Amino acid sequence: MPRTITHESALRHAASETNQFFSGIEALQPKLGAVLIQLPPSLEFSAPLVRAFFKSVPKLSGVRLVCEPRHAGWFTGAADALLERLDVSRAATDPSAFPAAKRAGGSRAFGYFRWHGSPRMYYSSYSDRQLKSFASLVKRAGCAHAWCIFDNTALYAAWDNATSLMSRLEP
Repeated sequence: MPRTITHESALRHAASETNQFFSGIEALQPKLGAVLIQLPPSLEFSAPLVRAFFKSVPKLSGVRLVCEPRHAGWFTGAADALLERLDVSRAATDPSAFPAAKRAGGSRAFGYFRWHGSPRMYYSSYSDRQLKSFASLVKRAGCAHAWCIFDNTALYAAWDNATSLMSRLEP
């Protein structure tokens, strides 16, 4: 989702821009699977704001909404419960500023995991131990469907990490 909606408007009074964005991406169906709504670290959780924003987002058949908050207030039982009621998934990320951010939250219909490399974001490859931990996180999330995205592409670690994770997730 565009930064004008998530960062500049902070999800407030953005109905027109949101409708325009969704009108523009509608043509991507049926290839479009999810829309990532990455929030700025300054955006605190507010139940009325979250409820109003996500209820106003147009629904596209088969397209999941994923929220990636970066403020501590989003990693509470109340925030997760509201996202679940709204059928919005909360992304799990690494590295994360908060321990709860490492786990998926919100709707369990869809899990979204974004791993950027650690200790050096975008560069570091994950160790076998870390990949085993990620596989366990995905399995424990209990999501009907999951996307696992490796963004540690600067030194081409993502491909090897992804194939290793896939082999750990196969039955």
